[in-house]
Amino acid sequence: MALAFDKVVLFGDSITQLAYDQGCGFCFGPAMQNAYCRKFDVIQRGFGGYNSDHAATIIKRLVEQETTVKSIVFFGTNDSIVPESANHVPLARYKDNLRQIVATVEQAGAKVVLVGPGPFNHHQFVAANGKDFFCDRTTLRARAYCDAAMEIGAELNVPTVPLWYVVMEELGWKEGDAIYGLAELPADNPLNEYLSDGVHYLGKAYKVEFTNVIKAIKEFYPELDPDHIPEKLPAWDAITSLDVLDEAIA
Repeated sequence: MALAFDKVVLFGDSITQLAYDQGCGFCFGPAMQNAYCRKFDVIQRGFGGYNSDHAATIIKRLVEQETTVKSIVFFGTNDSIVPESANHVPLARYKDNLRQIVATVEQAGAKVVLVGPGPFNHHQFVAANGKDFFCDRTTLRARAYCDAAMEIGAELNVPTVPLWYVVMEELGWKEGDAIYGLAELPADNPLNEYLSDGVHYLGKAYKVEFTNVIKAIKEFYPELDPDHIPEKLPAWDAITSLDVLDEAIA
């Protein structure tokens, strides 16, 4: 039916759940909806605190319930927490979970874009949570899980957005430079303008995510490039009679 919209599913943790929060400024979710307006429905399936174990458990039911053409899968931020924390997922199991998630989505006939976790800012996290709060994250651990997502993307031939690297490069960082966000470096660093509390995103980070997700879609799935997908239903000035509209929705 002409009025049945296929769906793009944004599947992830709290960073995806908060991707519609207008307090962030630029938001990833509304930007994706705008890109696919009148073409696909963009569905938010973000679950705060979830890791790839949770994602691998629910993905089959999720794709069964949605007529999905594409899933943007973004997990790893919580997996990369230190092993002493309950939400930690070991690197090898994280990679196995990504393999399972990709296989499940592809078996449902949908395309996948993986997103690896972005950087972490230690001093922001401490300022937001207090000095006595156990800091269970480091930006180097986040980087390792981003590397793992890239490895699985290459192995399975699916596009991967390496957010740790693209955000850092946006700040002018290059390999060999001091790494913003480390505890031993000054608190005043450019990540303060990209993250709200050391973990979650502000508009600048969401804009980097959006730009690179759309870039990956254009390069790997040109048939899903929003610039090349026709809008549903004729333009208003092409409706010369209501019969034209009836025909379009038949």
